[in-house]
Amino acid sequence: MTGFVEPYIVPFAMALGASMPAIGFLRSVPALIGSLSQIVNERFVARLGSCRRAILADVLVQALAAGAGAVSAFLPSPYGLYFFIMTVTLYTLSGAMSGPPWAALMGEYIPASKRGEFFGVRSQLVGFTFFAGSFAASGILSLCGAGSLSGFVIIFSMAAVFRLISFYYVGKMYEPGTSFHMPKSVTPDLLKILDYRNNRVSAMFMSAFMLLAATYLTAPYFSVYVLAELKYDYFRYTLITTIGPLMTYLLMKRWGRMADIFGSVKILKTAFFLIPTVPILWTFNSGFVYLSLVEVYSGIIWGAYLIGINNFIYEAAEPRLRTGINAYFCFVSGLAQFGGAMTGGWLYDTLPSLGGSSFIPLLLLSGVLRFFSLAPLLRLVKESSGVRPANACELALCFLGFRSVNR
Repeated sequence: MTGFVEPYIVPFAMALGASMPAIGFLRSVPALIGSLSQIVNERFVARLGSCRRAILADVLVQALAAGAGAVSAFLPSPYGLYFFIMTVTLYTLSGAMSGPPWAALMGEYIPASKRGEFFGVRSQLVGFTFFAGSFAASGILSLCGAGSLSGFVIIFSMAAVFRLISFYYVGKMYEPGTSFHMPKSVTPDLLKILDYRNNRVSAMFMSAFMLLAATYLTAPYFSVYVLAELKYDYFRYTLITTIGPLMTYLLMKRWGRMADIFGSVKILKTAFFLIPTVPILWTFNSGFVYLSLVEVYSGIIWGAYLIGINNFIYEAAEPRLRTGINAYFCFVSGLAQFGGAMTGGWLYDTLPSLGGSSFIPLLLLSGVLRFFSLAPLLRLVKESSGVRPANACELALCFLGFRSVNR
């Protein structure tokens, strides 16, 4: 589903006649609504009395939303675009709602010492199918011809079918009858654990908020830059927008193993230090091969961030708090996406051009702002006990395979 939908939300919107502000709205408001939903997500799961039932409800709605998105192509302008934004909002909302209960349920399956390795292996499988799906969707769009909406109808309809298949398999997940993992009335505990003066969780999430807000100054507009300014066809567009996620997924197993041994905070500090260099590298050259290599590098670094934050949440919270902590992180991420995307859309239209593009100064600004996200992380977040110490050189050697990753 994600391979057929995620890379093509903005191209579909552009085909429906979306302007730059509309694209900013599309990539920010659904994320904001998804984040606000996290306020009630824990209560929703508790009311249903089952993480699995909550996941199933969310997955079903997401499948229906993907299918409904295909209908946008048959509506007259501008109503097709308005309807598409509504369906993307519902798609994003249901996806955001499904994450925390799924994470809480998975926390009951996996031993703490194997979480990084398991999620790394899982991510490799996800990455392969995402990459294959994205290129299959690219082929369908190319066969249907540039400017044709029929290709988008096909790929969004197929995405709905794929999600319905996953609905069937999610229904087969085992949920312990002890309810040990279920969220309860733990608001005082949750507020305490999120107080950065007493706990490192809020400090970490503060860094994540700053990083994601700076990232989303540019993230929603890469598609516009690549398609409208660089004039890439769908094949090159798909390759350059999926090679990064593919590398993220394929190398998360190694990052996961390293997080298990060296600790999630050490992996996160590596990611927070290197991620700001990505948009700056984008400004040096617009060649297809060069930008593809930059995206390979980007995918590797973002893999460290994703596996690090995933492990960190499991380490920081006991089972009954995991739904709430995951919901809180989704809330923080959604606010960062909204603020960054809306600000980025405004700056894209107002910044003076550099090298013939107003996207270049936006990239430089994003890179500089990302560096500031390091401050709360370095000052307030300490590594948990029981992990192996390692310096930057040892981490690099372990990642490259020149040194074994053992306790």
